[in-house]
Amino acid sequence: MAFLAASVALGYFTIAMVVAPRIKMPSASSGVVLVIRGAAIAFFIGCGMTHVHILLHTLGAGTPQPVEAHEFVFHGLQAMGAWLFIAGAILKLELHVVPSRTRVQLQAAVEEQRTLADQAQQLASRDELTGLARRWLFDEEIDRQVAHARRYSTLGALVLIDVDGLKSVNDTLGHQAGDDVLRHVADSIRSQIRATDIAARIGGDEFAVILPETGSEQARELVERFVASLRDTPVRGTPQTSVSAGIAPIDGTLSPAAVMKDADTALYQAKRGGGDAYEVSRPQPQPQLP
Repeated sequence: MAFLAASVALGYFTIAMVVAPRIKMPSASSGVVLVIRGAAIAFFIGCGMTHVHILLHTLGAGTPQPVEAHEFVFHGLQAMGAWLFIAGAILKLELHVVPSRTRVQLQAAVEEQRTLADQAQQLASRDELTGLARRWLFDEEIDRQVAHARRYSTLGALVLIDVDGLKSVNDTLGHQAGDDVLRHVADSIRSQIRATDIAARIGGDEFAVILPETGSEQARELVERFVASLRDTPVRGTPQTSVSAGIAPIDGTLSPAAVMKDADTALYQAKRGGGDAYEVSRPQPQPQLP
């Protein structure tokens, strides 16, 4: 009898400590779930204490009570019920230790779907011809960089790049040659920038590079190397490739549209001078306060 009472008490305490806190009700609010869990824990602890009291009396504490046959059956059924309830809960919850085959299959399916979604996102964000970011991704990044510069008072730079004479290449040698030039320019950009920089193709023959944590002088040095490298390594079978570039600082004082306008103005100045050059945007004079 003592063994049965102890077994029932231990079973109820186990339910109260292990199973009841895991009660889940997807359609109920978190407050309702907490109340139900608390009530279940209190109930099973109360049942366990009752059988502790029975155990003490069985062992001789207090006034000894004769044990009848039906009590063995009753407590035996209670012990079986408590431990079967625990076993059922464990099998239902799978203990989150040894996953079932179904769970493993579901996890594999979820991972596969996540991988496919990542691949689709990657394809959607990359230009098919050059492999650089698309315009929409560039727009998100320039907004993010301007906001970051405004919040943390950091410096960055935007570089707009335009291929010189691409229309002439397309007209005389065909669009395949023009595509080769664009790929060559994209490869040159990738070889010059850092892993943290963002390069994008934002138009037919126009590229953009966002340089986080970069001052104007650093941006100037990078663009100078880039323009020179293209001048020295033309694409085979095409005329010498050159580009023009415009640089604008990202310091948090201007909106993304204003930064783009400044870089575009600097690019236009470089193109107007004959191309194969770069210009840095000049800061606009601020109105004098009275």
